[in-house]
Order: sequence, then structure tokens, then C-alpha cells
Amino acid sequence: MDKLSNYLISALPWIERASLALLKAVIILVVGFYIAKIVRSKTHRFIGKRDEILGNFISQVAFIAVLIVTIVTMLGNIGVQTASILAVLGTAGVAIALALKDSLSSIAGGIILIVLRPFKKNDTIEIGPINGKVEAINLFNTMIRMPDDKLAVLPNRNVVNANIINCTDSEKRRIEWVFGVRYDSDIEVVRGILKTTIAQMDKIDQDMTPFVGVTDFGANAVCFTIRVWAKIQDNVFSIRSELIEATKAALDAAHIEIPPQKLDITLLNQL
Repeated sequence: MDKLSNYLISALPWIERASLALLKAVIILVVGFYIAKIVRSKTHRFIGKRDEILGNFISQVAFIAVLIVTIVTMLGNIGVQTASILAVLGTAGVAIALALKDSLSSIAGGIILIVLRPFKKNDTIEIGPINGKVEAINLFNTMIRMPDDKLAVLPNRNVVNANIINCTDSEKRRIEWVFGVRYDSDIEVVRGILKTTIAQMDKIDQDMTPFVGVTDFGANAVCFTIRVWAKIQDNVFSIRSELIEATKAALDAAHIEIPPQKLDITLLNQL
């Protein structure tokens, strides 16, 4: 018992130093974590006022940077040599870079997207088969909300290497519609009806001269093409629908028939 008591008494200074070092490390880690959260919040708030996507991206980078500094400081305070830490981090960094080269290329892709700015938050873009509204550019991925409310999460490396079509870079969008009338219809009468119908629609931009003309001869109809312009904010899809409905009503009132698509069965039987 005397030996055990002597051992404990001699170990008390070491236990005390270890406890203090551990307590200090915990305090540094907790304080550093909260500082990282505050830095992320302040950075996002400050930069996000001007550019939300840029603010979101930089705030994530700042959060991770503060955490790394906190961990290095914590390890240094419990007696681990800082030089050794940096050497280990360097070695580990090489190994991690090789193992996570795709993830690192996504980070690089995110930086390129932030610098080049081919799109911003709430822009509607097309990337291959993906079409939707940009919600965020994160460290590793870009998030796109599709028209059916599905969320597409694309690695930044794929986005930066893809052909990007920004559908909202301009405030206007061209609406195009092709339809046919019977061959015995008067072309000038049809053209006049279409122009009158377009002129009566308030949401169509009348400053951009509409195109109305014959563009093809179909199997059983003369094909007209209508091209008009409208503001994206007025819902281009709805305007196109209204244009089709108004055109159909105007042609019906003038007794001009839009022939249905039909298949010549007699010709097929002869073949």
C-alpha cells in the first residue's frame, strides 16, 4: 500500500498537468468550433447580400479553415510538436489527394464556377438532360431544383466540364409555334388573322417584330410558323398556351380549318 500511495503521490503532478492540458484542449476545440460557426455565419451574411452563391461558398471554406487552425492549435497545446503536425498533415494531404482526386477536382470545379460565374442563384440552366433552377454551389456539388421539384445534385467537376445553357441570362424568351392550314386556305387572310391575334395579346412584346409566315408544305397542310417574344417573368409557357388557344378560336371564327394529321392507308396497301 505504501508503494501504491507513493506512486500515486508522485504521479499527481503529471495527472494534474495532463488534466489541465486535456481541459485546455477541450476548451480550445469548443471555442474554435463556435468561432468557426460565427465566421461562417458572418461571412455568408456579409457576402451573401451581394451574391448568395459566392457567400455560401466562401463561408464553407472559411468554416473549414478555422476548424483546421483550431485542431492544430489544440494539438500544439497538449504537447504535440507543430512541425510534426504540419509534416503529418502534408503527408496525409498527399495520400488524401490521391484517394480523393475526384472530390478535389469537384472543389476546383466549384472555384472555377465561382470565378467564371456562368450562372447565379435562381438562374434556370440546362446541363445535358438536367434542366432547373440553381439553388446553391457548394464545395463539392451544385444543387439544381428541377421543374417537377426534384433536386439534382451534380458534382462540380461534371458541371464545369459540361455545356451549360443559361436560360435566364436574358429577360425575354422567344416563343415559336408551327401549325398547318388546308391548302385551299387564303395565305394572306390567315396571315392577317394571326397578326391581329398576336397584336391583341398584352403579354407578347410588341416592340420585337413578330414573325408570321409560311415555312413549309406538309403532307396535307400549308405550314405556318409564328415567332414572338415575351418576358420570362410573365410565364412563357402560359403565354404560348394562350397564343395557341387564341389562334384556334380566331381561325374557327373565320372558318379556316387546321387539318388533322392523317395516314394514307391506300398508299401503304399498294406498297
